[in-house]
Amino acid sequence: MRVGLRLVRGARANETIALDDNQTVVLGRGTEATFRIQDPSISRRHCQISNTPRGLLIADLGSSNGTYVNGQRLGTGWLPLSPGDVVVLGQNEIRVLAPNQPQSAVYPGGGQGAAPGYRCGHCQRAITPQEIQQNRYRQDTNGRLVCAECLAKLDFDPNMVEGYRIEKKLGQGAFGAVFKAVALKSNEVCALKTIKPQLVSSEKDIQRFFREADTGRQLVHPSILRVFDAGESKGVHFIAMEYIDGREVSKLIEEYGRLDVGYAMRMTIQIANALQHAFERGIVHRDIKPENVMVTSQGVAKLVDFGLAKSFAQAGQSGLTAPGEGMGTLAYMPPEQLDNALNADQRSDIYSLGATLYHMLTGSRPFNEKTTRSFIMKILNAQPPPARSLNPQVPQALEDILTRAMAKAPDDRYQKPAEMEADLRELFQELAKQHAARSGGG
Repeated sequence: MRVGLRLVRGARANETIALDDNQTVVLGRGTEATFRIQDPSISRRHCQISNTPRGLLIADLGSSNGTYVNGQRLGTGWLPLSPGDVVVLGQNEIRVLAPNQPQSAVYPGGGQGAAPGYRCGHCQRAITPQEIQQNRYRQDTNGRLVCAECLAKLDFDPNMVEGYRIEKKLGQGAFGAVFKAVALKSNEVCALKTIKPQLVSSEKDIQRFFREADTGRQLVHPSILRVFDAGESKGVHFIAMEYIDGREVSKLIEEYGRLDVGYAMRMTIQIANALQHAFERGIVHRDIKPENVMVTSQGVAKLVDFGLAKSFAQAGQSGLTAPGEGMGTLAYMPPEQLDNALNADQRSDIYSLGATLYHMLTGSRPFNEKTTRSFIMKILNAQPPPARSLNPQVPQALEDILTRAMAKAPDDRYQKPAEMEADLRELFQELAKQHAARSGGG
């Protein structure tokens, strides 16, 4: 059933928004909004109203000044709207019309008829009211529309996993892909990691894939990627995970070379805390590296990809790691993990975290050989160049932490991630005090 929203106060007063079944409007002042309101007191993407099978729903999109319904500020999540309800954003007031109230044919994004600015976010072609009425379009999580022609050109099926609407491909690998998607029940954005049976070589690959989901469910920590769901749908195996608006540390290194010492320490402290959380639950990651650490736009480090993780309590019992089988990434792998990944414990993760910190501080991997044999010989017998020789900004105390974390023998390393975290925190605080004193703040 079509629902009407009338603007009774503000920059677009006396206009009406008509929402057909399953249609959504994003209100805001920016180009990302599908109904733009020129009001500096509202955000670029301020709020979203959807006409769903469950009724008319509204959600604030993280606006600066808030969205108010009947005088109450919205929190997180969705709130149902009823005829007569009043929505206020900035200087604008919107009323929900009753079904029998007259509605003019105004659509999200413009005025009467073929609303100006109501265009496909991919090809920029104008989308007509007729296409809207026939539901011949899709709206992505940024409020942009995708026309029928662009839908046909996508290299994925937006409905390939039941219960999710896939919006965008984030990456493609040999066995599958990762997508940005929306969980239809909650309307939450998530990341869908998928593999197709025809792309895997054995049932062991499937088991290892789902072990990542099982491990993720056991770990609830602000610096560990959350896992929400996993299963099989239409021949596609999937894991639904937290969507991270951020970048891999490896990409930051590519862009900036070596990273700021304080920044690298902050990221490492967070990941060390996450590894302690995993250790306390009997889990070792076995593949710590810059590619598996993401940093959100708020500066939170997130450890991702537990596909190679193992449980101490079940070591050797799953059959997914054979005795004598190496596993991980050579550039960050400790000696004991080279020929038998079953040997890996929390001290192996500490070594790999130290190697990752080394890469962040210097812009170079500890060892960067051209052949596997040469890599192995260096890992077993050689020490990497001192970090201070590649980055004079690295203090000697931090060099000492790296040396201990990357010791050849596990017994010579930190024995728990919390020990490495404690030394890093103490040094970070000391460096901060020194900086404040030099700046005249202490």
